[in-house]
Amino acid sequence: MQPNAQLDRLSEAFFRRMKSCLGIIITTHRGPDPDGLGAEIGLNYLLLKLGFDSRIINHDEAPEKLGFILEGHKIETFDQVDAREGRERLRGRTVISVDNSDPDRIGDVGFLLNKDHSNLVIVDHHDGAAPDFERLFQDPDCASSCELVYRFYEAAGQEIPAEIALALYAGIVADTGHFRYGKTTPETHKIAARLLETGIRPEKVAEGLLNNQPLGRLEVKKKLYQNLRFSKGKTIAFFSIRRDDVHKLGLEFDHLEGLVNELLEPGSVKAAVMFSERDRDRTRISVRSRSDVNVLPAVQKYGGGGHKNACGATVDSPLDSAIAEFIPVLQAQVGEPT
Repeated sequence: MQPNAQLDRLSEAFFRRMKSCLGIIITTHRGPDPDGLGAEIGLNYLLLKLGFDSRIINHDEAPEKLGFILEGHKIETFDQVDAREGRERLRGRTVISVDNSDPDRIGDVGFLLNKDHSNLVIVDHHDGAAPDFERLFQDPDCASSCELVYRFYEAAGQEIPAEIALALYAGIVADTGHFRYGKTTPETHKIAARLLETGIRPEKVAEGLLNNQPLGRLEVKKKLYQNLRFSKGKTIAFFSIRRDDVHKLGLEFDHLEGLVNELLEPGSVKAAVMFSERDRDRTRISVRSRSDVNVLPAVQKYGGGGHKNACGATVDSPLDSAIAEFIPVLQAQVGEPT
């Protein structure tokens, strides 16, 4: 692979930090996605192979549709471990949060953090953060967290078996939008090629990510498009869904993943938003944009994050209020008069 001094330094510092750990718990954000799952599976295997005491504990179970990534891997939830072992027995371990730099987003796993978060380590690739080479091991130039974990394998001189390659490849494919997003680089493609050389089947990953949805996803699309609206200048397209409508169809919110991207199909639309009611006074905002339109600052005003073309935030507002407040903010960000 092409030499990268920043990543070499990051990898060296990461493994130096690991040597001070008495035990390691790897986790990711609530509602784990392919990149978070793939990165924690890959990192856990690597650390175990290098002789570290490591395990994966998440707040949530992985979505059923991502079961193809989990085959042969042990991922526990905090509730399962707490009931069986008790949380006190887990204290004192280092908690590695992959694909997430916000401690609030690891859910109940956060109970294992010291008050000063001195036992928290971040391995992430999202925009707006820089590494400190002690606790924060972040590289926004990587297209995915799985790409960053792959670099750790390179630095450690370890081969990647097929079952780990599949998890890493799935995370890379998902987080690059199937190699469509602007962060996709020649190095990203080279890493994907190396993973395919282990014998994994790209069609299995594509089927798992794209064509493994419940029938209710078609019904919820009908609901969403009934609520399709545009900003005044029609450069922003947005739709919304209420919690009851999702649950009546037997769906979870992760089944809505990717639907907002469809709103970018018209060439005149610069940004797309899906508003989903998570509670009576809580709304999730998911934003996507064209490659030359940076929408990240709009969600950062609400404590959100992500990438310049794919980001989100959760606000403590009812659905209609969230829409009324956020759309003018986004209009200003994309340069559309309100």
